[in-house]
Amino acid sequence: MGKQKIAKNELITARNITFERSGQALLKDINLSIASGMITMLLGHNGAGKTLLMQVLHGLLEPSAGEIRTIGRAGQKMVFQKPVMLRRTASQYFDFVCPACLPHKKQDWFHKAGLTGRVNTPARLLSGGEQQKLSLIAALATQPDLLFLDEPCANLDFEAIDFVESELLGARDAGMTIIMSCHNKNQAQKLADYIILMRRGRVAEYAEKEHFFSSPTSEAGKEYLSYN
Repeated sequence: MGKQKIAKNELITARNITFERSGQALLKDINLSIASGMITMLLGHNGAGKTLLMQVLHGLLEPSAGEIRTIGRAGQKMVFQKPVMLRRTASQYFDFVCPACLPHKKQDWFHKAGLTGRVNTPARLLSGGEQQKLSLIAALATQPDLLFLDEPCANLDFEAIDFVESELLGARDAGMTIIMSCHNKNQAQKLADYIILMRRGRVAEYAEKEHFFSSPTSEAGKEYLSYN
C-alpha cells in the first residue's frame, strides 16, 4: 500500500487498488498502467467511481489496499468539476496556482480563455464556467507532466468547450499526460487516446479509443455505448 516513484515514461501503475469507506468498497481491484503523453478518458455513469479513482491516483486519498507507483506530486495538477476558489481575485488565484508564469504569458492565458475583463473580479464571484476556465488555464500554465481533469466542460458553452478541447489536444501533443472524466461520447471520441470504462467501482474495460468505440469487448462497454 502507498506510493513509490517510477520512471516518467510509465507515469502511473496501479496494482490491486481497493478503496473502502464506512466498510463499503467503492473501488475494487483496480489494475492500470498509464503511459505518458496520452489522453486517457474515464467513462461511466454517475457513481461508477471515476472521480474517486482520479483522487486516489493523484494522491488526495490513500487506497485501503494495493500499490500505486507514480511521479511525484510536484509534477501533477488536478482540476475539479467545482473548483475551490480562494479569497483572491481571478488574477491572484492564477498567481497562486502558477507563481512562475511571466506577466505577458498570464495575459495571453486570460485572453485565450475569454477572461480578460474578469482579471480583477473576486474568483468566488465568477460564474461556474468562468471558474472552470480559470482553474484549467492556471493548471495548464504550470505545464505539469500529469493533469487530472474532472468533467472540465460540464458548465461551459460551445465556444468555451472548443477552447478547452483545443488546449488539451495541444498540451497532449506537447507531451502532457491527461486523465479526464467525461460523460460526452462525442468528446471522448474527439480527445481520447485510451478509454477506461468504470462500472460499480471496477474497471469494466480499458482499451484504445478506436477499439472501444468500434468493438468493445465487455458487456458493460456494449451496454454503455448502446445508451450513449
